[in-house]
Amino acid sequence: MGKPDPESPSDPLRVDAYITEKFQGDGRAHSPATMRAIAQALAKSLEAMEKPGIGGTAMADVQLAATQFGEWTDAKAFGATAGEASAGKKLGQVYTEFVEAYRSVIAAVEASAGNHAEAARRNEGA
Repeated sequence: MGKPDPESPSDPLRVDAYITEKFQGDGRAHSPATMRAIAQALAKSLEAMEKPGIGGTAMADVQLAATQFGEWTDAKAFGATAGEASAGKKLGQVYTEFVEAYRSVIAAVEASAGNHAEAARRNEGA
């Protein structure tokens, strides 16, 4: 299993070069169109994270019993940590929290674009 080609359009987490070009200079973007393009790129990545079978509940469903790691001392200790009702559930919870935070970032970028657009409209007297 190799790494996807970063230039491949099939890589759902690839960042479009058009977006990265906007961050030359001081790294800030004040253009509502650029902000919306960034939000759209983030939303596209979010779609890849939310494909069926990838979400937190799917990860939480992958549960191994502690004994499935082995009977030797270190395997038992690892199994107690990573076994059922532990690591899979926590990983699913953390993944779900990450996706929710990612949605919040997208909403914040979109809100910022709206604020900049409104400020520009008012400053131009439109």
